[in-house]
Amino acid sequence: MTDNDFIIHFPAGLIGFTEVKDYRLLEPSDAYPLKFLQSVDQPELSFVAMDIAAIKLDFNASMSPEEAEMLELNEPEDAMMIALIVIPENEGTAEMVANLAGPIVINKNKKKAVQLVLDPDKYPLQHPVFDLTVNFPAGLIGLPDLKRFRLYEPAGGYPLKFLQSVDSEEYTFVCMDMGAVKPDYDAPLSPEDAEFLAIEKHDDALVLALVVIPEDPRQMTANLAGPLIINKTTLKGRQLALDAEKFPLKYQIIHSK
Repeated sequence: MTDNDFIIHFPAGLIGFTEVKDYRLLEPSDAYPLKFLQSVDQPELSFVAMDIAAIKLDFNASMSPEEAEMLELNEPEDAMMIALIVIPENEGTAEMVANLAGPIVINKNKKKAVQLVLDPDKYPLQHPVFDLTVNFPAGLIGLPDLKRFRLYEPAGGYPLKFLQSVDSEEYTFVCMDMGAVKPDYDAPLSPEDAEFLAIEKHDDALVLALVVIPEDPRQMTANLAGPLIINKTTLKGRQLALDAEKFPLKYQIIHSK
């Protein structure tokens, strides 16, 4: 096993496999973003999985008090949520689907897990995996013709994310969640911007900062004047143009913390 691999215990088993309680969670570096759940006692029993956040940004599901007690989960940050994946024969990874009706919640500290049973009318049993494409109808500043971008986070790359143009793949930008750059950052979203993005409440928005990484990564900076605001539900985005005197174009990420 690698440092990222560990054994987790399912007190209630998985749906259809209630007698199988212990699984090894494998995260091969060459298979990202896929993970593998392999039974400890029956190695031939193995499932493909992915982090739900990499599949659907706005996914949100509640656990019952009984499930939370079973997990011994006290803090939300202790939880990892993954979805089981099906890769159709002869279709390749582009046609993979995720079971959002049966997500798995893992207590990373206790190494315990529970599979939830959700309403399939609200949470699809076969949700396309690779549809996390963000649309910027107005493009980005200086690149108005580039309107569609893939948003992904490479294995071991946290907190960095990458925004890659769908139409011109040579255009790839490094970015970070603004909360990881400057926790007190507050983007002044105008009524026009909010209407354009159809953002009704704070939790609807994902705020990213474009990042520049020089030869010395300790000197990397974030552009606070041009944040990317993305509606996590519609995957529609817009880059703001803020006052550079108030919002630095080159905010030092590490030294400023």
